[in-house]
Amino acid sequence: MPEIKIKLDLGGREETLTEYFCDWPDCPNVAVEVVGVSAELRARIVMCRVHAAELAKTKAKNRS
Repeated sequence: MPEIKIKLDLGGREETLTEYFCDWPDCPNVAVEVVGVSAELRARIVMCRVHAAELAKTKAKNRS
């Protein structure tokens, strides 16, 4: 998952903001939902709302 780090200097103290991009191919949106985790790899799959909903819809369709 691509990660963005922005370091800010706010009145003498430094802060780091971290956000992740959606793991869907070619999606430039910020990820807001964790849809999978691999403890062995110490990794997680994160997606934006649109793609997380699309994945959930596909999973529900496949279960039917």
